[in-house]
Amino acid sequence: MHLNTDPPAPLAAPAKLPCMRDMHELMTTHLPEPLVKLVPLDELERRGTELVNEHPRFAEEVPLVLAGEARRRARHRGLVGSRTPAPLLTSQAYSRA
Repeated sequence: MHLNTDPPAPLAAPAKLPCMRDMHELMTTHLPEPLVKLVPLDELERRGTELVNEHPRFAEEVPLVLAGEARRRARHRGLVGSRTPAPLLTSQAYSRA
């Protein structure tokens, strides 16, 4: 039998939680809402990567902005160019029943 006397490996640093102050600065200074709405999503992802490289404190907030914009665009995709409302998704139909 062998007794392991090696010190335990250091644990990975826990992920930080998003900060409202950083989110406010990100949305007012670096990624204002009109810009986020108008820029193509792949370009927005590239800009988000640049921002995280330049300002590491935004690493938790940028993915939230990108995910929110992707959800917004998916929600409104069926409404562009037509007067009829988009068909309900299954989850929406169940929530309205």
